[in-house]
Amino acid sequence: MKPIAEMLKPRESVFSDTAREDVLNLSDFAEHRIDSEKFFSENFKTQGMSMLFDTAFKRFKGESDTGVIKLTQAMGGGKTHSMLALALLAEDEKLRDRVLGTKYAGIGKIQVVTFSGRENADFGLWGNIADQLGKKDLFSGYYSPLKAPGESAWINLLKDGKILILLDELPPYLENARSITVGNSDLSKVTIAALANLFSALGKEQLANVCLVFSDLKATYESGSELLQSSFKDLEAEASRIAIEIAPVALNSDEVYSILQKRLFEDKKLSEDYVIEKNDVAIAFKEAVATSKKLGFTSYSGETVYSGIVESYPFHPSIKDLYARFKENQNFQQTRGLIKLMRQIVRQFWESGQAKKSYLINVYDVDLNTPNLMSMFRQIKPDLEEAISHDIAQGGQAIAEIVDREKQDGNDYAQRLAKLFLVSSLSTANHAVLGLTDTEALGFVSAPGVDINAMKSCLEELRTQCWYMKTDNRGRLYFQNTKNMVAEMNTLVDSYTNESAKKELKRILTENFAAKLKVCYEQLYVLPAVDEIELDNKKISLVIFEPYPGNKLHPDLQKFYDAVSQKNRVMFLSGDRSVMEKLYVNSKKLKAIQTIVDGMNSEGVPATDQQRKEAEVQLDKAIQALFSTIRETFVTLYYPTKNGIVSADFKLEFKENKFDGEQQIISLLQSEMKYEPFSKEDAFMETLRKKCEARLFTTKEMPYSQICDRAATEISWQWYHPDQLDSLKADCLKKDKWREINGYLVKGPFEKDPTSVSVNQTNYDDKTQEFTLHIKGVGGRVYYDIGADPTAASAEITDSVFVTKEPSLRFICIDPSGERKTGHVYEFTGIAPIKYGQRATSNGQVLTLQTNDNYEVRYTTDGSEPKENGGIYNGEFVVPKGCKFVRTVTLFKGQVIESKDIPVDTTHANPSAKKIDPSKTLIYRMKAKKQLGDTESSYRELEQLSKIDGLFIKGGSAYIYQKDKEDNYVEYNANIHYTPTDLMALIDLIRSTSFKDRDVVVTFEYKELLFNAGEKFNTWVDMCKLDLDKLRAEGEIIQ
Repeated sequence: MKPIAEMLKPRESVFSDTAREDVLNLSDFAEHRIDSEKFFSENFKTQGMSMLFDTAFKRFKGESDTGVIKLTQAMGGGKTHSMLALALLAEDEKLRDRVLGTKYAGIGKIQVVTFSGRENADFGLWGNIADQLGKKDLFSGYYSPLKAPGESAWINLLKDGKILILLDELPPYLENARSITVGNSDLSKVTIAALANLFSALGKEQLANVCLVFSDLKATYESGSELLQSSFKDLEAEASRIAIEIAPVALNSDEVYSILQKRLFEDKKLSEDYVIEKNDVAIAFKEAVATSKKLGFTSYSGETVYSGIVESYPFHPSIKDLYARFKENQNFQQTRGLIKLMRQIVRQFWESGQAKKSYLINVYDVDLNTPNLMSMFRQIKPDLEEAISHDIAQGGQAIAEIVDREKQDGNDYAQRLAKLFLVSSLSTANHAVLGLTDTEALGFVSAPGVDINAMKSCLEELRTQCWYMKTDNRGRLYFQNTKNMVAEMNTLVDSYTNESAKKELKRILTENFAAKLKVCYEQLYVLPAVDEIELDNKKISLVIFEPYPGNKLHPDLQKFYDAVSQKNRVMFLSGDRSVMEKLYVNSKKLKAIQTIVDGMNSEGVPATDQQRKEAEVQLDKAIQALFSTIRETFVTLYYPTKNGIVSADFKLEFKENKFDGEQQIISLLQSEMKYEPFSKEDAFMETLRKKCEARLFTTKEMPYSQICDRAATEISWQWYHPDQLDSLKADCLKKDKWREINGYLVKGPFEKDPTSVSVNQTNYDDKTQEFTLHIKGVGGRVYYDIGADPTAASAEITDSVFVTKEPSLRFICIDPSGERKTGHVYEFTGIAPIKYGQRATSNGQVLTLQTNDNYEVRYTTDGSEPKENGGIYNGEFVVPKGCKFVRTVTLFKGQVIESKDIPVDTTHANPSAKKIDPSKTLIYRMKAKKQLGDTESSYRELEQLSKIDGLFIKGGSAYIYQKDKEDNYVEYNANIHYTPTDLMALIDLIRSTSFKDRDVVVTFEYKELLFNAGEKFNTWVDMCKLDLDKLRAEGEIIQ
């Protein structure tokens, strides 16, 4: 792919300081100062020009009735040039054939008459025309005084031969003519009357040989426009009635490229493969734009730029749109002005050597530091001069130039963008489209070799730094003649001192590095004076300090660190001093834009306000810029290690305009093995214990406070959660790695404690007389024996729950590994709680005691100590009258098991009850029958009663039924007295006869017992351990 310099060669006129072809007028033709061959070689025949040629020459050929042509375009739009082209072709038949072909051959000679409003006409416009036709005397009657020729006069003047009349720049002539008095009128009105008569005459058949071309400048000359619209309405109406309107140049079409190509570059191409090479350029730009679009930077189409370049080469397609925006500016001469401007741009493009490096000429390829180019832009829109000098080009001091210089990449991306936005801002028309959106601008600057990401970055820099750049409500950036919010912000910035910037910076750093988690550092000092730093034995401090030249620790900090004892309680965040000034500037900018936003808030500016939106954008960018500079500045973290204080690279990461400085400091320290997060896992605790004993807990015993103090001074000690040491202490004590003795921590290894065994009685079953024990051995296996100390040869306890009837056992725990000494023998004696019962008998109140059969019970009824004075309990005994309680003691082989005082229930005493006469018959009649519901209890009751000789049962009944067939039964009822033995025999007889070999159930009940003597009743009461008072309550004793 070849640069432009190897494809095209500019015409020599491009480099000429005296070139004036772009400002030719009709007088140049009249005075034969135009080289017709050169003229047509350098001028592109536009569609408007072709239409002009066709209309005029068809008139002369007799093929058209149109005799008046009005060229309509603003000043500099190619009207004069088109007239000159027509004049040259009309005058020279051979030239006409070469340019137009033989289409209009045979027309013959055409006489050309020209009039330019910039010239004086002593005999009026009509006299000038008559003089050029050689018929000045024919109009002699219209010279003194000046008066307008009539229609017939014009016909008479022009009827002979083919005549082309060219009238250019009439409005300034007519304006000037208004000052010349003619009789009771002025020359302007007389001239208008003459022209009206001429236009009318041209519609007559006699003048079919005449064609008149005039230019309409009402869009350019305000005074002329007013003239034609008011005083000259009749002339305008007459001209419009008979004239055809032609626009010489379609400025919004690709003709503008063809005009520039033809005018500025030689026809002969330097490259033999020009078309192919041009196509390669178009493809390369297409790919560059497609890449930008894929990245989301533009919506500009690669296909669009490709087809545009094919037509516009060597110019970028954006030129047509952007230059068309200011074509209507007052005093800008449209096509003529564009040619002038592009001639200077192309000249500078070649002379600077840019043509040897570039593939297209773009809108931004203009050196505004060149006086003649700056002068041209000043003329297009004068009020942007300050914007250009401050923001775009000022000998290296403008914002765009500074941005590019600070990038240090050799590119001029910011200047390209700034000039692109400038050209898009040049229109002075009402309701004009100004500026470009980001996507439009980035699409226009996308080119081969352009780093579009860097270009985007420069765009953001311009947006935040330019004083005269503004954003409209559609997001278009453009330059204006008044300062924007950036300028206001910079004015505030200039008013701030570094101290105020430092204050704002401290606030930002404090917010983002504050110790919220407090799992590593707990104290924060931001940009302090050294004497403000106070270290704490129990807390780690982070000190953020201004960087020192050379990217090393500030000497004041080094001196401070060397002097303190708590060297393991501080770290320093510092970095690159060269960025510090930029950091202060960005801090000031943030403070300034925040002040502006706060002001808008207090004024109630709505969120939809464009200025408010811009302020919010600027605030966001200021935050980003400050954070970015913070990242560039504070890049080194200094922290203590066993090798002294060392540094590590620190890179802040941002998310949504925020960063968590604390977490990122922790992450870096963790990666550098200086910090470990909190943990209670056994493996971690064991490793930590070993580190602690090697670095802090270095003697056999040490106060815990001293260990903590050493953690603050010992730089080889890593940093942990503030609670980690306390957690380590608790863990080591729990696991017997350390012991706390008399306020000191003592570290192991320790000799293991002897084995031990604990025995706890959990239950005693008084029926089975079994003891339930819970046995736990510590440090080994448990063995037991009876009457002797156990050994490993004794019986082993294999379950923690052990049941035994032995009231006394010995236990021991033995470590089979031999690591522990064997502890003491544990001698167990079971506890069998004494039970007691009290009942009334004919002899008085009787007390019954019960305990384990292996135990001895001693008791006293007089309140004395039973162990020494008590009698041995062998069975129930009568409690002496007046005794309030019985004192007891349970002994096993002389060892006291339990002592218990048993209260005597005196409520059983019934002095009014009738005494039993031992010799008299006695009946005991129950209030309710005593029921025995099964075979076993029935026989047991009868057997018990049968033991009393002289006892009879009355009102007894038996119910005997087959167990598996209950409706097969025998029921016996007797109201006479039977002995228990006889009743049992009767029941047995029934079972053996009626239910032989069958399983039966026997139930029995009775209500009355007859004793043949009272003493037999007493015997029954004592044998059954019955309470006489209870018997009286439940029945009746009859004697």
